[in-house]
Amino acid sequence: MANLNKWIIRLLTRLRDERMIWDLMGSLYNRRIYDLIAELYTHIAQQLPSLRTARILDAGAGQGYLSVLLASHSPDAQVTGIDYSLIQVRRAENYRRQKKVLNCAFEQNNILSLAFQDAFFDATVSVGSIKHWPDAHRGLTEIHRVLKPGGCLMIAETDREVSDDNLRKFVKGFHIPFVPEDLLFWGLRHVVFGQSFSQDTLAAAVNRAGFRNIESRKMDCCPYVVVKAWK
Repeated sequence: MANLNKWIIRLLTRLRDERMIWDLMGSLYNRRIYDLIAELYTHIAQQLPSLRTARILDAGAGQGYLSVLLASHSPDAQVTGIDYSLIQVRRAENYRRQKKVLNCAFEQNNILSLAFQDAFFDATVSVGSIKHWPDAHRGLTEIHRVLKPGGCLMIAETDREVSDDNLRKFVKGFHIPFVPEDLLFWGLRHVVFGQSFSQDTLAAAVNRAGFRNIESRKMDCCPYVVVKAWK
C-alpha cells in the first residue's frame, strides 16, 4: 500500500506540472487561490526595492495578478510576465486590459532558457512557480543571469513544513466544486505542499544559484515561504 501511495503521488505530481493541465485548469486554480494569497502579493509589492524606471520580470506569472499589481505600483517601470502556458499568457493579457495597465506585457517563455540578454532586468519576482520547474537550479541560475548586478530576487513558494492545522485552515478557503475537503487536503498535503520547498531549502537553492544577502521568512497570512536575495 505504501508503494502504491508513493506511485500515485509521483504520478499526480507529474500531472501537476504538465502544461496541458495548466492550459485546462490554470484559470480555475488562479481564481480560487487569488483571495487566499492576495496579502502575499501585496507583501512582495511593498518589499521589492523602489525601482521607478526598472525592468521587472515575473517568472511564472499565471493569470497576471502580481505583474499587474507591480506595474500599478510603479507606473514608470516596465513589468514582463512570463509563463510556459500560452493559454495562461492570453488570460494574463486579458486581465491587464481589464485593469487598463499599459506598462506591463506577457509572453510565453521557458524559465530554463530565458529569451533575454544578460543583465537585462533590475528585479525578478516569482510566486508558486519554482516547484513546477523541471530543474529548479537551472531556472534560478537563468534568473541570476538576466538580473543586473545588484538586482533583487523575491521568490515565494508553498511551505512544505506547514502544519496540518494551518493547511486545513487554508483548505477551507480553497473551494473547488465537487472536490471533498478531505480529498483536497490530501492532494495539497502530498502533491502540492509535500513536493515543494521549506524555508531553509528554498533559501539554500537561491544561495546555490549565486545570490547573496539572503533573507527568508514564513508568511503569517498564508502557508508560503518568501526568500529575498540580491545578485
